[in-house]
Order: sequence, then C-alpha cells, then structure tokens
Amino acid sequence: MRLLCCCLSIVLLLGLFSACGSSALSDTASSQTSSSSSSSEASPSPAQEILNVGYSKSGGFNPYLINDSLVLQASDLVSEKLVEITPEMGIEYRIATSIVSNGLSVVVALRQDAVFADGTPITAADVAACFNAARTSATYAGAFAHVTDVQVSGDQVLLTLSREDSLFEYLCTLPIVKESELASAQPTASGRYTYGSDGTLVKNTRSLFPEPQAAQTIQLMDVSGFDALVSGLSVGSIDLYATTHESVSTSAYTSRSTTFNMNHLIFLGVNSSSSSFLAQPAVRSAISTAIDREILCERAYYSAAIPARGAINPLYACVTGKQSISTTSDLALAQKTMEQLGDTRSATDGFYRDANGARPELRLLVYTGSALKRSAATLIKEQLIEAGFAVTLEETDDFAGVYSQKIANGEFDLYIGEVKLYNNMDMSPFFENGAASFGIAQSPELLAAYTAFTQDSSNAEAFEDLFAQQLSWIPLCWRSGTLVVNKQVTGITPSCSNIFYSMQSSLPAE
Repeated sequence: MRLLCCCLSIVLLLGLFSACGSSALSDTASSQTSSSSSSSEASPSPAQEILNVGYSKSGGFNPYLINDSLVLQASDLVSEKLVEITPEMGIEYRIATSIVSNGLSVVVALRQDAVFADGTPITAADVAACFNAARTSATYAGAFAHVTDVQVSGDQVLLTLSREDSLFEYLCTLPIVKESELASAQPTASGRYTYGSDGTLVKNTRSLFPEPQAAQTIQLMDVSGFDALVSGLSVGSIDLYATTHESVSTSAYTSRSTTFNMNHLIFLGVNSSSSSFLAQPAVRSAISTAIDREILCERAYYSAAIPARGAINPLYACVTGKQSISTTSDLALAQKTMEQLGDTRSATDGFYRDANGARPELRLLVYTGSALKRSAATLIKEQLIEAGFAVTLEETDDFAGVYSQKIANGEFDLYIGEVKLYNNMDMSPFFENGAASFGIAQSPELLAAYTAFTQDSSNAEAFEDLFAQQLSWIPLCWRSGTLVVNKQVTGITPSCSNIFYSMQSSLPAE
C-alpha cells in the first residue's frame, strides 16, 4: 500500500506546477534545459496593457475545489494570501500580521484593513473557513493533516495541532476566499486582480499590494493542459507558463526561462540494511564527502538546482551558516575516513578493500526516463570511483514497475531519488514508514533531534549536526522550477508560493 501511495503521488506531480506545500516522491522525464537566467529580472519598463495567461475555464479560480495547476495559477492572480514565500525562501506577511507557533497551538493575527474587491472586510471567520476548507481539499489536505481544530477569537484565528510545527507559517500560503463562497469556482477576488469582462482580469483597486508596473489587463486564454500552454507560447497566443518538471526546452528566438527555488530535494537513498559496509555512518559520510554537489548542480541539472548543505533547505534562515555538509568534494578527507575504518585502497585497481581483503561493490539504481537523474547518476558514479568506491549503475526506464519495486524490496545499495517536501521542512518521508524511508537507517537519536527542531526552529543546528554525523540519507541538491516567458516579457519574478510573486513590469506599452 505504501508503494501504491508513492506512485499515486508521483502522478499528481506531473502537472504544470504544484502547490508549494505538497510532499511526495516525484520523477519526471523532460528534455534538456536550453537557457536559464536568474530570478531577478532587468530594470522595470512601462506597464504592458495586456498579458496573455493560460487558465482552465472549466476549473476556475478556487483551488479548494480542485487540485489543478491552472486553477492554482489563476488563484495566484485573484486571491491574496496569508503569507507569501519569497524567492529567497523567506516569509512575507500579507493578510496575516503574525503567525506564532507555541506547542500544539498556533495563533494567526490578521490585518484589519484588508477587504475583498467588492469592499467587504476580510474577517477572521473567512480565514478560519479557508483553513477548514484546506484540511479537506485535495490540494492542501496533506500539508494540514496535523491541524485538528480551527477557532476564531476576535481578529485572530486559533489552530490546534496534533504535533508541534515550528515552521507552520511556511504552510500558510492559502488563498483568502469569502466563507460564503468556498463552494464557488469564481469567488470574489481579494488579490491584485479582479474579474473583468470577456475573459479578462483587471487590477483590483482595493488591493493592499498593488504593483503599478504590472500589466493593466490579464487576458485569460482557455487551455487544455501543459502541452497547450507550450504550444500557445510558441505561436504567441500565451505570454508565459510555469513548470516544476525537471527541465524545459525553450526557443532562443521566441522565449527565455528563469528558475525559481523550490523544496524538491534530490537525494541519494542509502540501503543500510543491504550490507554491513553501508550500515556504517562513517562510510556514508565518506561517500557524501566524495560527491561534488556544485558540479552535480551545474552539469547534471544545468544550474537549475542549488547544492544541499544538510537536511534542510539551506535558504531557510534557521540553518543559514549552520550546516556542515560541503558542497564540493574532498577526496583526501574521504580517504582518511575510510582508512580510519581499516579499509585501504588497492594498488591494483584503486578500490577499497576491507580488513579481509574483500572489495565492497555498490549498485547505484537510477530511473533512466529522467535524463537529469541519469546524468546525475553517471557523475556520482565517476566521482565515487575516483574516490575509491567500486560502483556499478543499474538502470531502468520502468519507473512505476521495476524502479519503484526494487526500492520497495530493498534491491539496491544506492539510488537517486527526489522528494517534494512540505514548506515547513517536514522530514517524515525519511523516517520510519515514510514514503522515502526504504532501506534508510532509522535512528531514535536523529528522530529526537528532528522532533526538537519541530518544537523550536532554534534547534535546527543541533539536528543538522547530528544528521551530518549519521547521514541516513545523503542530500544532493534542491531542484528549481522554471518560468518560461515570451522573450519580450520582463519583470515577472516567481517564487514557489506564487508564480506571479512580483509583476513589477511586463511588455512595453504599444
């Protein structure tokens, strides 16, 4: 059943982009990235009159009703949120003024000047209703499974949790909808745009966060899915699309791409039960030390990823400067670690032998339907062989069958995996019975350190220190998403919580 759930989660991640708060194993096949630029765009230009954006006419604008990437994108335009996650993975308060976690309680304080597009005040009752809707929706239910109760107290919303969550505010990227309209596919707008005529969105004059340089009008183009978006941009009927697929092909003549940070962790799964060799934390540490993550991000992921420095995304403030995993390889340190275990490199083939003269052989499993993961596996194999580890690649293009079954059955030593973590850095997939826990050495001490981190984010450093000593799994990099735009479009800066996080400028007015 656990394997089936993993496979279903993978299928759900194959859409255009997903709510930044879902957690599931994922693997997508796509073509190589042809171009990439930083998420900061050029200096602003005069506002465009019309920006053409794809959406689902049948899906509408309410992600509480349907888990659909196009609905989420449309909601980003018309609905304000409690918080946004910045491109640098910080928290920016919007409708909320503070979100405080204390034990099993969370207090969400709200602005008093926020209104919907029709002038109706946004109330705590509206926000509470959105939390309750999120708990039962396909889009957000997983992220809010530990919310057991929602109450209103004046201008605050009080939440009760089943487990402590020091980074709960990172989950609160909920679109704000009227309590009375949660069943509507087109609820009253609360964001930067509201509904115009003839399939358009126009600027919401009551928005608390106006962007004067943004497009005056959004022309909504009904599309059937991702392929239609790509086709629409190529023929000029659509100005942009976003994807969390591994990479995107763009035409250098008509479009360009920019990446944005996400919480998609690429990791090396380690089967500590497959041999006494990998059961040793020092061996796992030596393997990690031998991997050059910067080269991995640059060559295998075409710079559309950032190196992992620990278990938690290094952009999060609670771990900035507090993680000890190196982003470059250190072969001398790896060799020293192995020699301290009594292993020596053979003068004949350069591979390590244990005290009995046996040569450990490591099988690295990779899904070849993902060109990027196959490239990553090849690089890792080369780096580990250079460091003295005997590694062979075991390849398969059957993800749901051979690849997933081998992992579930423990028929691997190492494998290249990907997990999309909730934005609160929920590490439960890696702990016992989690979706990514196959073969991983379970440590009560590490679980206790992680639990302490969920209680208080100031404990993140202690968790990272212990994690670096044990390395039950080996983090490699955090993969980025991609926004592809018409070559004339400028100034749209995406983040993982909002593809339209900032729209400071668009096309020059004609």
